[in-house]
Amino acid sequence: MPDKTCSFSLDHYREILQTAKESGYEFLLFDELLSTAEQCCLLRHDIDYTPEKATEFGKIEADLGIRSTYFFQIVAWTYNIRERASYQAIRELSDMGHQIALHFDVTWRGASQWEELPNLCTKERELLSHLTGLDIPDIVSFHNPGTYANKVIDKEVAGIHHTYEPRYFSAYKYLSDSQGWYEGCVCKLFESGKYPRIQLLTHPYIWWDDPHSDFIENMSALINMRRDQLTEYMIEHHPVCTKNQDQLRSFVKSDLK
Repeated sequence: MPDKTCSFSLDHYREILQTAKESGYEFLLFDELLSTAEQCCLLRHDIDYTPEKATEFGKIEADLGIRSTYFFQIVAWTYNIRERASYQAIRELSDMGHQIALHFDVTWRGASQWEELPNLCTKERELLSHLTGLDIPDIVSFHNPGTYANKVIDKEVAGIHHTYEPRYFSAYKYLSDSQGWYEGCVCKLFESGKYPRIQLLTHPYIWWDDPHSDFIENMSALINMRRDQLTEYMIEHHPVCTKNQDQLRSFVKSDLK
């Protein structure tokens, strides 16, 4: 067994998956529930902020012979799936054999009624397919279900096939990295076989090559990364910023103090 230093590092993510495989877990997609495996894991990733970081996970999984599902928003404030880096990340993940699916934000319209959601969801899946050029599977991950959470979590929703249905949620042990591990690192749960069936949700923006010990430090690193990317984008594409790039970089840094 690998020496596990339990952190949100990419190296440890690889160790988690290796431990799961060595412990007899089979990794399934959401349309593969007919598997007879005694120990299995539905592995999914909700892409909230950094599509380009998803490929780091995708490569690790592909190296280990694992396929998983990556859920992308089409109304994300923090990324645009037709921006080049995001689009390329989606295509690379698909080429690795992973599934691309819809991360459905029910709050973007604000006044959406419950009865409208199936139709909105269908339209967004069709749009995601159009924007990416991929076949999008009939499985949806809800983002920010808001006031509808009590109608979604461990519930079937007419017209929407989603990851929180009882057959995926209560029939499996649901584990997520979004607020840390509640029962200790998931690697220990895989190693012990405590839960034969697991749905594991991760968010790639949380995981780094060399993560800080504090979550807020990691979030500040993410924000700084985006700040630096925007600065370089403006220098490359805006003539005034290009001409005055040293001054711009100086102002950007001083404004943060």
